[in-house]
Amino acid sequence: MTSKRWELAQSYEKNWWANRKDIVDFSFYKKFADDLKAEIKEHLEINSGTSILEIGSGAGGIITFLNESKDRHAVDPLEDFYSSIEDFTKQRNEEVEYIRGVGEKLPYTDHRFDLIIMDNVLDHCDDIESVMSEVRRVLNRNGIVYFKQNVYTKWGRFIRQLMEKFTIDKGHPHTFTVKSLVNLFSENSFQSVFVNESGYFSTWKKEISSFAIKDLIKALLLVTRNKLTYILK
Repeated sequence: MTSKRWELAQSYEKNWWANRKDIVDFSFYKKFADDLKAEIKEHLEINSGTSILEIGSGAGGIITFLNESKDRHAVDPLEDFYSSIEDFTKQRNEEVEYIRGVGEKLPYTDHRFDLIIMDNVLDHCDDIESVMSEVRRVLNRNGIVYFKQNVYTKWGRFIRQLMEKFTIDKGHPHTFTVKSLVNLFSENSFQSVFVNESGYFSTWKKEISSFAIKDLIKALLLVTRNKLTYILK
């Protein structure tokens, strides 16, 4: 992917948040944080000494509500923009260190973090291989990655690759299937110890009954996503 394509994706993301800055309520991050704690409890119990990094934290991130930890960091390439919006900053947690950066080059030492969070981030990135390599580098040897990603069927990926030729979905340069994700994990020495999914069919039912034209088109073309959650070691 060219840097120009990545910059287009970042511009799309910035505009998306800018158009919603007056209505965004961080309570949805609270729900995501509760889900995370429930799903990782058998593998990691967050306490004051747990070091946590969220890559692609957006306006606030799941990390906002992981209050048990006193060592929390968030990296996002649009941080300068997010930190300039009062509607976002007033909902943030002051104990989180937010910095501008990219997953391809994380400004942290080796084996720094016990928990790394990536919530639908990888499809926005420039070089996915470099991101996963950096995640492996900064993860504690006994740490875990909480990884969420929308995936598609082979047909869905084919249609989305056609869409990419015309840059129809400006914000998501990459499209994954379950197999491509599993291969990516394996190539970077990650093992999945937990998987949860929302399912293609449940998403399709919502789309086909939606009043939004975009959702209806996705349903009719069978370009429906499945939301997967992995815990990786």
